[in-house]
Amino acid sequence: MIRILSALMFFVLMAVSAQAEMRRVNSPGDGYLNLRTGPGSSYDIVRRMTHGAKVDVLEAKGGWLRVRHRTSGREGWAYSKYLVRPKANTLQRRVYSPGDGFLNLRSGPGGDFKILRRMHHGDRVRILERKGSWVRVRHSSGAQGWAFAKYLRQ
Repeated sequence: MIRILSALMFFVLMAVSAQAEMRRVNSPGDGYLNLRTGPGSSYDIVRRMTHGAKVDVLEAKGGWLRVRHRTSGREGWAYSKYLVRPKANTLQRRVYSPGDGFLNLRSGPGGDFKILRRMHHGDRVRILERKGSWVRVRHSSGAQGWAFAKYLRQ
């Protein structure tokens, strides 16, 4: 009987979590959003969630959302202004450099910054932040840096 109840509880929890709305942390300025123990800035910080991190919304209270951080599984409260609904593929791009076949990933937003790696024509990146004609991206390898936006296409 206990096994049956445990199995039933598991499936109920899975169904509830499957219905949770996914959001992304949108905090490009400082690069993180605090996950707190309660719905307010006076509550303790559980962890810092990085810009672009995925969360599942569990509950709403005022301007705050109780969420589950997908990477760590930690639950807490975050200010809803910095949690956005992702738009389909608006952040995904591919390197478009058919001439020489690569695009430099740099340490900062400009041609004078150090080259971190070459990204090859067709490689996938995710846009994290914009600064003029430059975008901070996460390459499919996990490397992060800056690239000239002109050479990124959907």
